[in-house]
Amino acid sequence: METPKKTDGETSGLKPRRWPRRLAIGAGLMVLAYLGYRIVFPFALDQWADSRLPADAPNIAFSPNDTWLRELGINEAYKISITRAGGRLVAFHPEQTGADPARIEAWLEKNKIGGVILGGGGDVDPRLYGGNPAEGAQVNRRRDEFEIALTQAAVKRRLPILGICRGCQILNVARGGTLRNLDDNKTLADLHFNSDGHPVTLAEGSRLAEISETQRLANVGSYHRQAVLKLGRNLRITATGPGGVVEAVEGNAPGDPWLVAVQWHPELAVGNEQQQKLLRAFVREAKR
Repeated sequence: METPKKTDGETSGLKPRRWPRRLAIGAGLMVLAYLGYRIVFPFALDQWADSRLPADAPNIAFSPNDTWLRELGINEAYKISITRAGGRLVAFHPEQTGADPARIEAWLEKNKIGGVILGGGGDVDPRLYGGNPAEGAQVNRRRDEFEIALTQAAVKRRLPILGICRGCQILNVARGGTLRNLDDNKTLADLHFNSDGHPVTLAEGSRLAEISETQRLANVGSYHRQAVLKLGRNLRITATGPGGVVEAVEGNAPGDPWLVAVQWHPELAVGNEQQQKLLRAFVREAKR
């Protein structure tokens, strides 16, 4: 008598068609974990910030990163670091006012903003400074125009400005400067976009050197493909990195507010006291 053959499910010890249910359960758990991260974590972060900050903490307008990095919590990193420095971060999106100077100024007034952070993100549109459009990656022209108008409004209202990474680049473009594409030189590109970081030299007498109490930072987190080429109006170079690449600029005009922009990421260097000094100095200026 012929012995009946076993099915694949019986051979493996699993009942037939059980794996689709397990796959669905696994996918469901992943979705719940993601939703928890995107919904519960921001809420908990808001509660933590509110409990930590005094009533007179300055409100800091922040133009968030709009690239895929926002899904990894990069904007939450800004909130944590600025909260630790004593400031209250207030997200300010292009959709709220567009690039209309009057609407931007009204928003700054309504929200009692004491300072502005221009954060990281995609490349500044090369067409804004006569560059090659094909060299831009993750360009958002609407954000570019919004941040240029925001920079001008902040300067008009004498609000301190801190630029970080892309923020350094858009600040330079806002003042008529140009940018270079480091991808034209693979060695430079690799040095300035990697997880190992690199050292920077700070200019003597600069705000950065005074704040950091040194003229050299041994290692900064650097993830940029664009960098300052032609310097914008009323700016000075105050830090350089490998290959002479510009790593920081500052305002250099009597009528300017406190204005510092760096290519590296102090908001990610939580354990680095020298870099945290920059965030605290900015928040102190915003509180004045």
